[in-house]
Amino acid sequence: MNVVEFIKGKVMRLLGLTKTGDPNSKRLTYINDEEAIRLSNIKANELWYVGNGDELLAWYTSEQTYGFAENPIYNRNKRLMFWGMSVNEMVKRIHSGIPRAIIDVISSIVGKPNITAIDNRLDDIFETNNFEFMLIQQSRPMTLAKGDGAWKININPALASNPLIEWYDAENWGPLVKSNIMLGMWFKSFYKDKDNKNYVLYETRTLRPEGLAIEYQLFQLDKSNNLMSCDNSKIPELADLQNQLIQGCKCLLAVPNKYYFDPLYPTRGKSIYDGKIDLFDFLDEILTQAGQTNRVSTPVEYYPVDLLQRSKQGEPMLPKLYNRQYAKIDAMPDGDGNMKNEIKTTQPDLNFDKYSQLYNDVLGDILIGVLSPSSLGIDIAKKDNADAQREKEKQSIFTRNTIIANETKALVKLCNMLLMCQDYLETGIMMEKDYQITVKYDEFANPSFESELQVLGPAWTQGQISTERYANLLWAGKLSDEELAKEIAWLDENKQKDDFDMNALMEHENETNNRANLSEAGQEEEAPVIPEE
Repeated sequence: MNVVEFIKGKVMRLLGLTKTGDPNSKRLTYINDEEAIRLSNIKANELWYVGNGDELLAWYTSEQTYGFAENPIYNRNKRLMFWGMSVNEMVKRIHSGIPRAIIDVISSIVGKPNITAIDNRLDDIFETNNFEFMLIQQSRPMTLAKGDGAWKININPALASNPLIEWYDAENWGPLVKSNIMLGMWFKSFYKDKDNKNYVLYETRTLRPEGLAIEYQLFQLDKSNNLMSCDNSKIPELADLQNQLIQGCKCLLAVPNKYYFDPLYPTRGKSIYDGKIDLFDFLDEILTQAGQTNRVSTPVEYYPVDLLQRSKQGEPMLPKLYNRQYAKIDAMPDGDGNMKNEIKTTQPDLNFDKYSQLYNDVLGDILIGVLSPSSLGIDIAKKDNADAQREKEKQSIFTRNTIIANETKALVKLCNMLLMCQDYLETGIMMEKDYQITVKYDEFANPSFESELQVLGPAWTQGQISTERYANLLWAGKLSDEELAKEIAWLDENKQKDDFDMNALMEHENETNNRANLSEAGQEEEAPVIPEE
């Protein structure tokens, strides 16, 4: 029995017959093992994110040798990709690093979420698990690259007084779904014993009428990916692991995380790299060819043998590539007395511009639907005001909004489960409860206060918007209700003055903004005071 067969068998036993896709689909005509394709794509996505040329070459060499043979017809195009075709070439391959940059930039743009609850114990749980690092450096990048992942909560009073959080990448977890309802999840973890034998532990969580059932099964794993059932005592740290039933628990104590829907695998998530790998490969091919062209265009120098230094054995010594220091040697005249032993330098005139243009075109195609070029530092317009910046960042904002919307749902579920588990550790009772979790992210590419004032100020002074509308748009919750009411009263009173103009308005609003910023930063104990006549 292999890994895929075990998982399929587990699903069948737990859920009975499950609905699948059309077995006669033309897509499956040339596919021998669909799960092998999915796992292969996940591994490829991971390596493109890692961005190490040696790792990419090693993986494509392995796949060219035997990996693609599992689905030879389906993988025909992959065999012809640059990284696949060049495995037998002696050439310096250049990796662009763009795949890693895309995800790192997106993760930075999304930023750190501000998570709050009515229960202050959540901060202690996050600190115990170093959750912020896990979310930003592991969960979010791996979900973007591999398509999905899952948080799993463990309860181990002997190890910690708080619930423990584990993250599982896309290849190490799976949903157990029936009628679009998730009834269970499985997880796998790998171990080695003292004899360097490999083991895999399968954990299955399923919901039953009496509560949450957690079952463990340890297998020894051979080189052919076959499983042989064995006792947990094979791994000392798993020796005391026992199946358990958490009475009254109506959730899996695990939360999937995905940002995009995958039409090929509806219960899984889609990688942000889907549809882009061919372009990543092409970009590396362009850079490699440009590098090779640069090497070929290096000036070639021809040295008469008589001018070369000699070794101790009397053999001519070829010039070094970078250290061009030579001893002075007299040239030898020919029979007519002419000195022809001169050094000649030649350099081919090659077209480099086509590579630069092609690189920019391919990079533009890669970023379509994913990221604004300006987010990667690519200047596409000379305008530098706030509105122009927001316009340049539009695609990044769309991607950010999608990620935030889905990540927020997952984090709210996870935090509720964490506090439920904390109650269970303290009281021994597992009970569902709404802990009023809120997840907020900082704004991105917002217009500055000055630019908003320049737009809203004239509109208000010319009567195009009301005072209330102007104040609400400008301050956007930055002032308290009492402060905002004073601001509106001050505006209405001073607008009637003959000497009131835009300069007076801007001076007043900038002073109010400075006081509000100091108060928000905790540098001023009293609330900002609106000056009154």
